[in-house]
Amino acid sequence: MTGTLDCPIIYHMPRFAVKIGDYFEFDGQTAAEVVPVMQHRYKQGHDSEDDFLRCQAIAFCEWNGKNYCYSDRHKFAKSMMKNGLLECVD
Repeated sequence: MTGTLDCPIIYHMPRFAVKIGDYFEFDGQTAAEVVPVMQHRYKQGHDSEDDFLRCQAIAFCEWNGKNYCYSDRHKFAKSMMKNGLLECVD
C-alpha cells in the first residue's frame, strides 16, 4: 500500500468468473490462477499439473467443441477466456 495516512492507495486483485456449468468466482493476480483454483475445487487425483490441464482441455473440447491450448497454465487460461469460459469481472 502506498499513499499517505490520510489517503492510502489500496490495490486489489482482479476477480475472475469461471463459467463451466459450475459458475464460481475467484480473486487472482492473473487469469492463469484459474488452474490451481480448479485443481483444488475438482480433486481428480491427477499426477501433475500438465496431466490436469490435458484432461480439462479434453473435457472442455468435448463439452463445447472449441480448441484449448494446454501447454502451460497461462495459455490454458487464455484459451478459456477466448472461448467464453473465463472472464475478468472486476
